[in-house]
Amino acid sequence: MSAGALAGLRVLDLTRYIPGPYATQLLADLGADVVKIEAPTGDPMRGLSPAVGEESAAHAAVNRGKRSVVVDIRTGDGAAVVRQLALGMDVLVESFRPGVLARQALGPEALLEANPRLVYCSLTGYGQDGPYRDRAGHDVDYLALGGFLGSNRDGDGRPVIPVTQVADMTAALLAAFGVLAALHARERTGRGQHVDVSLLRAALALMTVPLTRSQGGPADELTGAYPCYTVYRCRDGGALAVGALEAKFWERLCHALGKPELAGRQWATGETRVRTRASLAELFASRDRDEWVRALAAHDVCLEPVLALDEVAAHPAVARALMDAPAGPARLRTVAPPVRFSRTPAEPALRAPALGEHTDEVLGEAGFTRADVERLRREGVLA
Repeated sequence: MSAGALAGLRVLDLTRYIPGPYATQLLADLGADVVKIEAPTGDPMRGLSPAVGEESAAHAAVNRGKRSVVVDIRTGDGAAVVRQLALGMDVLVESFRPGVLARQALGPEALLEANPRLVYCSLTGYGQDGPYRDRAGHDVDYLALGGFLGSNRDGDGRPVIPVTQVADMTAALLAAFGVLAALHARERTGRGQHVDVSLLRAALALMTVPLTRSQGGPADELTGAYPCYTVYRCRDGGALAVGALEAKFWERLCHALGKPELAGRQWATGETRVRTRASLAELFASRDRDEWVRALAAHDVCLEPVLALDEVAAHPAVARALMDAPAGPARLRTVAPPVRFSRTPAEPALRAPALGEHTDEVLGEAGFTRADVERLRREGVLA
């Protein structure tokens, strides 16, 4: 039995790909019992390469600690199985388009009527209402509409697609946050509720400061336009991220670099800013990245190396935030639970489940007999 902060919490996961699975993995890491409902073909993430051993690294990264049940919810009997499971759950998380589950009597209205204490969380692209509620999309689309892509461009003005799925991961965090808030409200009221999380709103949440500030005119301090907050190339092709926003850090940096005359040019504009950046760019280009890191480490100037993915795990500041997780017979280096607790630590010991690994076990707990399970399997409802 888990001693995590969410020990005893039961979660039904009807999601796939990244946002929903990462949200429910966060809950599983903290001790919740997460039952992942999969179609007979499985979560598409299972087929995403590369593999670690026989396991998709992507699937393993966002599905550890869960139990997998294969149910074809497109059938009447399959939907009935999920309704029965939902009766014993505290939380349900789903990522279908609005209205799809309602057609199978698995929508929030039906399940909250059957289980008034249920917290029902929906993750969709554009939310439960509005002109785009039925529209398809993926991470890059939400970032485009939210202003994220248009505000992050390369030297030629082209929008830069980030390597991570920014809206997906942010929506997952908001879903977990929303679920926990609804559970807290349930402690006061005794009733669950429907939690509506959209990936577009997640993208917009990340743009809260720049979008709001843009109403008052240009606000470019954090865009790389100034020499105190930008990225510089080094002799070996590496790069350094300088974040010397406060005057004290900028002044220390200028003195540490032997450029005290630049200390008064932190927020210079026009040609003075161009010359200041050019002067620092020429200086940083004279030595290798890690030489600069060593030379400036003791000066407290908000400067760090720009690491490639294959360098991240070896960095001493990062290594403590990673862990080795089981992935079938192999081990997978991945990100550890990002929140630490002093009394109820996260214990992400279990691997991601094999497809349908826990079908019989979970259905037995929900009151289905062995004969029920065998019949449903013969009829193709279970795999």
